[in-house]
Amino acid sequence: MITTRTTALAAAAAAAALTLAGCAGSPETAPVSEDGLTTVKVGYIPGAHDVAQLFVADEAGYFADQGIRIETTAFQTGISLSQALTGGSLDVGVMGAVVANFPAKGQGHVIVLNNQQTDVHQIWAAPDSGITSIDDLEGSTVATTSGTASDLVLQVALDRAEISRDDVEMVNLEMPAVANTFVTGGVDVASLWAPFDQQVTEIMPDANLIASAADLDAPISGGWVSSNGFYEDRPELVQGMVRAWQEANTDIVNDPDSALDVFCPRIAENMDQEQCESLYARTEAYTNDEWAKFYQDGTVLRWIGTMQSTFEDIGALEGAELQPEDYVDTTTFLDVLDD
Repeated sequence: MITTRTTALAAAAAAAALTLAGCAGSPETAPVSEDGLTTVKVGYIPGAHDVAQLFVADEAGYFADQGIRIETTAFQTGISLSQALTGGSLDVGVMGAVVANFPAKGQGHVIVLNNQQTDVHQIWAAPDSGITSIDDLEGSTVATTSGTASDLVLQVALDRAEISRDDVEMVNLEMPAVANTFVTGGVDVASLWAPFDQQVTEIMPDANLIASAADLDAPISGGWVSSNGFYEDRPELVQGMVRAWQEANTDIVNDPDSALDVFCPRIAENMDQEQCESLYARTEAYTNDEWAKFYQDGTVLRWIGTMQSTFEDIGALEGAELQPEDYVDTTTFLDVLDD
């Protein structure tokens, strides 16, 4: 079971303080406090598939075990979060597919992935559109939010159907407006992410779900990105963040129901418990040993490489000079696992 620790942390914090006290702090990171904990500033996207490990680790005291106190700030998009990370106001960002965008331009290092968002991103067609599969998309009007994971999934669908992006009429809207425009008949197709599919199924129950990320074998992963300064200046804190992630991930895999009761209330302003549980059920979680294999055999680099190339295809990533092996840390996870 996942529990909150309120005692027995002093010894671990004090030991961590001995290590941290001799290190020069980066501009983004607060100095060690009187209780021996160093504040790490973390931005996050309040979606169930993004925050699970972050808030389970916080609630269970795993960050404190590593001499860390997290100070969290919510952002509504990965783009604004990444800009804050690059600007120096955050040490770590917990985000979605944007892990394959800004870091590819040299703005941050991916230190861990969270899961696969298998059925989070979906493509829906209006019942009177005549569209029953991705092969029918040519000539249709399609609404999505440009540069997001749902836009990536749409591009994968177009590529699979051998349809040019120029052969559909793209409508770029914020995601709430994507769903609203679709259910009111403004477009033929919506490429969106859950839980906005609930609006579709409630208002337009005859709409056709023509594809999801899982159907298209489109890897969509979110994760934790460290700012360059934090990554380079505070490697012991980066290791501590990854250790805390691993502890939380074990709890989540072993007892997902208890995990949901921990992290869903932390994003209650954005979705209720039912929506949170439904959204998280659309992801694929892996054990730490499975993740270790993915880091070792190149799977993680392949997933992120696919996302990066798709960002480039849709024109949402300009100025990328790096490849995943340049900005994805595939060694820290292995170094701290069971050490």
